[in-house]
Amino acid sequence: MISVLRERSMAERALLCDAIIDRLLTAIAAPGNFDTEGALSMLRAAHLSDKDIINCYIPEAARHLGCRWNQSEMSFAQVTTASARLQDMVRVLSSDWSERGVGGSSCDQLGILLVICENDLHTLGCVTIAANLRLEGHSVRMILGATAQEFRRALKHDWYDLIMFSCASAQTLENVAQFVRHTRMSLRNVPPLILGGTVLNQFSDVQERVGVDLATNDLQMALRLRDSGSVRKKLVAE
Repeated sequence: MISVLRERSMAERALLCDAIIDRLLTAIAAPGNFDTEGALSMLRAAHLSDKDIINCYIPEAARHLGCRWNQSEMSFAQVTTASARLQDMVRVLSSDWSERGVGGSSCDQLGILLVICENDLHTLGCVTIAANLRLEGHSVRMILGATAQEFRRALKHDWYDLIMFSCASAQTLENVAQFVRHTRMSLRNVPPLILGGTVLNQFSDVQERVGVDLATNDLQMALRLRDSGSVRKKLVAE
């Protein structure tokens, strides 16, 4: 789902500064202990808002890590460590967003379940998406490495306006399909089920394979599905 944040507007693209990206990459790739607050202070000193850091700079740094791994400039262990540091930066930045309620009126706020199945190691994009949703005022429950038992417990104890799955590989796609089937069998009124992630680049029929209502890496399109009358009628009829 990190690819959602790469499709930026022209204004967001103009915001990116190569020199700052290079400094961020140097910080997260350095050996030894990582100073999360120090890295954030460096970005803020460049007059970047927390939203800019999460929406633009952290995804861009993640993209560079992927390129360096593909070009054998960084090992898997180095990329994993650097990605974990980016994820920790997201955690620190968004730690109090859920309490701020900055995103509009309560009637616009959604309860969202965001799921990555077990054995799927690509979590940075999902964490970043969750941070953005919370910044908009939505209530987000996130399950990373979700087992079938954990997913069923989440459905049993809470109601959600949207259920989103993030999947990076074909190996975990069947797990998502199982979760979707369980949701449709166990809930009377099923909320829209949405799939995102890099797995969308691997299959042209992923929506049909998994049985979700929508397969997209466009976050705003996913949120609009909540208000789609045609989808709601279909779901109630099932």
